[in-house]
Amino acid sequence: MQKLFNAFDYLEEGLIVLCLAFMTCMNFINVISRYCFTNSFSFTEELTVTTFVWVSMLGIAAGFRRVSHLGMSYFVELAPKKHQAFMALFSMFCSLIMVFFMIYEGCTMVDNQIMLGAKTAALELPLACQGLAIPVGGLFIAIRALQSGISEFRRISAEAAAGGATCR
Repeated sequence: MQKLFNAFDYLEEGLIVLCLAFMTCMNFINVISRYCFTNSFSFTEELTVTTFVWVSMLGIAAGFRRVSHLGMSYFVELAPKKHQAFMALFSMFCSLIMVFFMIYEGCTMVDNQIMLGAKTAALELPLACQGLAIPVGGLFIAIRALQSGISEFRRISAEAAAGGATCR
């Protein structure tokens, strides 16, 4: 199972790096074109925005993996260790509920974009290419929320068992 998560880590990080490099190249090309030829490429903005949406969703998943998302740590740390472990599970559960709705609504949005034949203005790419970032990114986030929630629960439970379940 750990090998699967390691492969998933490389896929996630590789996609983020590729997308950021692509965005950088597109913006660089557009700036050079604008200053050297006084003409900018309109398609670069579309590609950059679409890529940015994908990077944002993958970045959220990476944040969950590193347990670097925002939390109510002040209140959590006031509780005894054994309660902190269950708060980690509760946080994971709340995150999964939110992600479920995000995936569901993202699929609905993509379905509507496909049904309406929505396309981007300059390249006339299907707008669903951009919209797919929401449900696909949501799946990545759900996997990472589960992974980090269970990991945090185990870590805090082990600390509670090792050091007692006293209040700080």
